[in-house]
Amino acid sequence: MRLRLPLLLGALVAAAIAASPAQAAHAAACSSTKPAAAGKPKPSYKKPATVLAKNTRYTIVMTTTCGPIRIVLDRKLGGPIPNSIAFLATKHFFDGLTFHRVVAGFVLQGGDPRGDGTGGPGYQVVGRLPSTYHYKLGDVAMAKTQNDPSGAAGSQFFVISGPEGMQLPPDYGLLGHAADSASLATIKRIAALATTACGSSDCPPSKKVWIVTAKLVALK
Repeated sequence: MRLRLPLLLGALVAAAIAASPAQAAHAAACSSTKPAAAGKPKPSYKKPATVLAKNTRYTIVMTTTCGPIRIVLDRKLGGPIPNSIAFLATKHFFDGLTFHRVVAGFVLQGGDPRGDGTGGPGYQVVGRLPSTYHYKLGDVAMAKTQNDPSGAAGSQFFVISGPEGMQLPPDYGLLGHAADSASLATIKRIAALATTACGSSDCPPSKKVWIVTAKLVALK
């Protein structure tokens, strides 16, 4: 079963009218080099080990072929999700994976070892958000199926890339925030590659976007 988000009408319209000159410009800013880890199989795990120390702030620095995304982990709102994704990062789980779904004005989705929206790490954790939470541009949250409980999380994540994504209900567990200028610039570059050429809302970007590495970094 694919992990997908409810696509709002505005996002579909935005994707349909995305300007091809803008796509070309942003595609040129993204590398075409295939990472060394691309295509390598990923193991499954029964549960994540504890890798985050108490009273320490962390980021996951995700280097993509379109630039860096620096995710400051939200351990307060994310519950077990930040530790789970940090654990996978220490195992190089995300290295060589792609953003397999990009929808203009909505989200960028990645973290699937199968690359088609059906994969995961072999386990789930659950980190429910307060019903009053509102997603912001650059928030990184976890994709789930409609049958999964609120806050369910495997390895697939999405980045809020536009106003339609900010209107999602708080049913998707929070990993953290990528709100610095360099991360937002990368998010913008990837978002500009949205296309409806596949005939649905689940299209991959017009140019393949790789996660080269995802590294856990403790903040001083």
